[in-house]
Amino acid sequence: MPDRSFVTEDFEKMLGTHKPTRDLRWLLLVLFVLLIGSAYQIAQQVLAVGVTFTPRAQRWLMVVGLIGAGLVDLGVFAATWTSWWEKLSLRVIQFPGFLIRFRWLSWSLLVIAILGFPVLVLGLMGDLLIDVFPRFLAFGLLVFLGSMCLKALFPRLSARGAGITTSLIMAFVYHIASLLIQVTDYPFSLSWSETSRYYLGSLFAAQKIYGMQIPPSVLHPTRYLMQSVLFFVGDLPLWGHRLWQVGLWAICAIWAAYLIARRLRFQNRLMTFLVALWVYLSLFQGPVYYHLLVPVIIILGWFDPRKFWRGLFLVILASAWAGISRVNWFPVPAMLAAALYILEEKQGDAPLWRYLTPPAVWGIVGVSIAFASQTLYMFVSGNDPDAFTSSFTSDLLWYRLFPNVTYPLGMIINVLLVSFPLLWVLVARFWKSRGGWSAIRVLGLWGMIIVLLLGGLVVSVKIGGGSNLHNMDAYLVLLVVVGGYVYFYRFVNEQNGASKTVYYWPRTLILVAIPVFLAVRSGAPLDLPAPRVVAASLDALHQHVNHAARDGGDVLFISQRHLLHFDDAVDVPLIPEYEKVFFMEMVMSKNPAYLNNFYDDLQSQRFAAIVSDQALEHYKGRDEAWSEEHNVWVQFVSRPLLCYYQPRLTLRVVHAQVLFPRPNVEGCPIISENQQIFAGSSQ
Repeated sequence: MPDRSFVTEDFEKMLGTHKPTRDLRWLLLVLFVLLIGSAYQIAQQVLAVGVTFTPRAQRWLMVVGLIGAGLVDLGVFAATWTSWWEKLSLRVIQFPGFLIRFRWLSWSLLVIAILGFPVLVLGLMGDLLIDVFPRFLAFGLLVFLGSMCLKALFPRLSARGAGITTSLIMAFVYHIASLLIQVTDYPFSLSWSETSRYYLGSLFAAQKIYGMQIPPSVLHPTRYLMQSVLFFVGDLPLWGHRLWQVGLWAICAIWAAYLIARRLRFQNRLMTFLVALWVYLSLFQGPVYYHLLVPVIIILGWFDPRKFWRGLFLVILASAWAGISRVNWFPVPAMLAAALYILEEKQGDAPLWRYLTPPAVWGIVGVSIAFASQTLYMFVSGNDPDAFTSSFTSDLLWYRLFPNVTYPLGMIINVLLVSFPLLWVLVARFWKSRGGWSAIRVLGLWGMIIVLLLGGLVVSVKIGGGSNLHNMDAYLVLLVVVGGYVYFYRFVNEQNGASKTVYYWPRTLILVAIPVFLAVRSGAPLDLPAPRVVAASLDALHQHVNHAARDGGDVLFISQRHLLHFDDAVDVPLIPEYEKVFFMEMVMSKNPAYLNNFYDDLQSQRFAAIVSDQALEHYKGRDEAWSEEHNVWVQFVSRPLLCYYQPRLTLRVVHAQVLFPRPNVEGCPIISENQQIFAGSSQ
């Protein structure tokens, strides 16, 4: 029978030798840094932001209190070297006995600790906890409270085990809460592209919604296919689609995380649960988008390295999905299957060609299927085939590999920081258990990891990217899978013996700390305009747009296009061209046919009104974030647009503008300049 106790020997080994006093000293040092850092950052908030006297006085009192608490903390730290401290420290770590006697109180305080953090950060104290030190001070104190309650409820759990368990649970719950706060009935877009996702999803039901056939998205078709489901269910409000997207993010990540943890075959549900939480948080270090987790779920859920034909079928299925998802994911299903094969099947006495035949076949067939599915979608969708190659004609901004204003640490440092713990694990484990691996197995795993790392870096420097690690998604998935197998010694040993499980507490701590840190650092309260401002903005938009439509003209929604479906007061037929997200892709790739069509429509003043983000004419310097993306939009869209249209209504608070045709237009030199650029690039 499997061991179903809450704690296993394997779990305790992973946490290392438990030395209460030493651990407490480290906790006191960390607490001191958090207290003094919080005092400094709150003082900076008071000095930087103009606030009324009362809040300012309260925050200065808070600064003084934090400094005082820091001094007390130093005194306690010094006392740990005194002779009477040993017995007292054990009492502190083991938690007061009254909580052990009153389990209801322990459960209540544990729930308060877990739910309290998202309530504070995303609600009650969001402005105060926006900076790193105050936020992690709150997180650390609540983790301490929760871990003591958890240890009172499960005495066999060590203090370290309680701390890790509480940290993972709190980070997971906070991350789910940070997704859920986006479920709102706010009628405008929450971010630059947020509501464009719902419009692109609606294209799969275009005949039903708009009364016309419109080609579905060229970009990430599987993502919008998943988002289109609700459009077939019924006429649901905008908040329902936001909830559906949150569900897709959470469910796909939880499912993939569980499957990875399940494949590691722990004999204890606690380990499966904790590893699944760790994988979930690790997947959001990119993040790995939910539509890209579908092939991961297919392979991890049903792949068996001993069943070649089943494996081939699963690779075909997952590769077909990957083929219409992202170009850099074409080889990923086959690579994931090959990694599982290498990890779970030893070479033994088999000739090299025989051992490599299954992964080689999966690789060739998988990549071929991915290319075939993209080609099929390209022609079936009805889109211009040239639009599918925009990724290969866009500028590459290599400087974003290094520290820059758009991504302060740069791609290389950030990806190394995130993946360092697992890379450290792989190097150490491969060296320590080198007799248990054949050379081809080690080369195969490292080769795939390095290929996906380099490929992700190249994709990340494409204009429009390089501000987070989402283009490193394939690399992160493979690294988590391989790292999990190797760290927990779940790989098959060539020597027919069980690998000796040796864990090191510092390595375990770093493995947990980085994804927890990134999860807790992300997220903030929604900063939405006042309801009366939103209502007034929406009314003004209705008046201008409907007035233009009543005069018999076409109204183009470049942005805020979701209003055509979700806002009944917008009585305007859809103009399919020039939707912002796809338009931006065509601008960044400098697609001449697409942009010349736009210029022809501007010159003929085809549209009676245009709804867009505020059209700007100034260029940004390299010292400003997203300068290249901003500048190509200004050059190829905003300045030509302002030649022929003038702003009639600008709603800065909700990021919308309505433009009407200019009278007596005599031409636009910028269009001629842009067309010369197209001609030069085509030569």
